[in-house]
Amino acid sequence: MPRLSRTTDKTKRSRSARGAEETARLEPPAIAASKNPIRLAVAVRPALYRELLSRLLRVERGITVVGEAADEDEIGRLLARERPAILIFDYEGLGPSAEGTLNRLRRSAPTTRILVLASRSSDETVQRVLRAGASGRLGKHLEFSMLLRALRAVAAGEVWANRHATSEALEGLTGAARASKNGLTVREQQIAEACGRGLRNKEIASRLNISSKTVKSHLNNIFRKLQVDNRLALALNISQKA
Repeated sequence: MPRLSRTTDKTKRSRSARGAEETARLEPPAIAASKNPIRLAVAVRPALYRELLSRLLRVERGITVVGEAADEDEIGRLLARERPAILIFDYEGLGPSAEGTLNRLRRSAPTTRILVLASRSSDETVQRVLRAGASGRLGKHLEFSMLLRALRAVAAGEVWANRHATSEALEGLTGAARASKNGLTVREQQIAEACGRGLRNKEIASRLNISSKTVKSHLNNIFRKLQVDNRLALALNISQKA
């Protein structure tokens, strides 16, 4: 009888371990390795919302909040001083000409990616903020966990927006890649075309039967040849030359 008890206990521990492993697989990965935290700035209104959001982000592993701002002038000084990787930008809270503000911030701080928080969800709004220089748009009605996912994606160089709007914003990519005089290889053209359809790195890798690391390497070569730093900058570069 004691032997049966030991076997039962062992079985319970085994099942418990499997359950924990399955739960771990379902949980989203950490937003970034703790040794390389994502440095971000928060520019949202009203003040209470900004402070609460900053407090939530500060307790997240892999994130360092380097400052807060309430208007364009404060944002500009903050970006110049801290050079954060990401700026969280309040579309409705920071004035009626948000696209103009985004464009100016993008030019003044080209290494900072901008994630827009917005109540408006139309494809037109998404396309407008992407063309203004944002790296993504997230609805204000979504949960905090979704914000963390968006931050992780933007920090990795991805575009965070609904697939249709992203594809529309980058639609010029395909023709420009083919017409480019900058010496894109056939593979680079394939990857550029896939980006133009709004596909993410993992999806491109799967379709072309290559690794995500290889896709990233090709993208870096494309950006270098076209003298841009990401998908959206590439699209803006194309639209300015059209």
